[in-house]
Amino acid sequence: MRKFSTLIALILLLNTSISVAETKQSLTAHGAFNKGLYLIAEKLALTEAQSGNKNSAYLLGEIYRKGFGQTPDIKTALYWYRKSANLGHTEAAFIFGYALAEGEGIEQNINEAKDYFLKAAKADHMIAQYNLALIYMGLADLPADYNKAFKWFEKAADKGHHQSQIDVSALYASGKGINQNHTMAARYMKKAAQNGRSDAMVRYAIMAFIGKGVERNIPQAVNWLTRASNLGQAVAQTRLARLYYKGIGVEKNHETAVMLYRLAQKNDATDTWLDQEFKKIPQKTLENGQKLANKWTKSTAEQFLKP
Repeated sequence: MRKFSTLIALILLLNTSISVAETKQSLTAHGAFNKGLYLIAEKLALTEAQSGNKNSAYLLGEIYRKGFGQTPDIKTALYWYRKSANLGHTEAAFIFGYALAEGEGIEQNINEAKDYFLKAAKADHMIAQYNLALIYMGLADLPADYNKAFKWFEKAADKGHHQSQIDVSALYASGKGINQNHTMAARYMKKAAQNGRSDAMVRYAIMAFIGKGVERNIPQAVNWLTRASNLGQAVAQTRLARLYYKGIGVEKNHETAVMLYRLAQKNDATDTWLDQEFKKIPQKTLENGQKLANKWTKSTAEQFLKP
């Protein structure tokens, strides 16, 4: 009986040894990393990266930058990000370009950063496209190339990048890098507004109010100013206060006008025209408007204003 038990134990031991050996042979750097075996992942990644594996080189960058299984080492991380980028890894190109642009862990070099952003941008990396466009706008006193700036802003904008949508709108409006086109300027500003940018809501509202690049539409202007005001946008609040004060696009309501302007003033916004006009209205109206402003919170905003 003992011999039989010993035989079974020996078979189990052999099977276990074979299983471990097979696991080591089949384990990749990423496989080890995903299992939390960071030191093994590092060792495997070094071998794989030295054989030209861009993904393993990128993994090493992550391991050293974030300190998986060891103390973070930015310089070593950047060495591997650079190697990975030069092997064609998109995210590594963006990260290394960003480090060069900011001078993080390496001497700042905007020209070289541009080269790495270009690698990532060509591979459809949205933020790399945006950063590349900024450089072409004349970042760090480099010569501006508005045509290229527009090209990359537009690519990022069409992927839904809010700031790029605003920048494309501005270039269309000014005619820099592209033929001036106020219709396209309004279209891209509206996209940014629809994506939740309160500053874009204000700019598009103004376009709609005066009919620049879009058919004049005062209700739409009021709608966007109201949305932005409910988000606490001070410029929107002053503009909307004027409309409530004069009764343009909304029912005239001086208390609401006062409320909106007092809210804007909390964020250091000023409007000399409103300051003068408010001298003409009763003190009680001013007090009631102030009370409404005091009650204002983001959670109760729509109780006062509805887009």
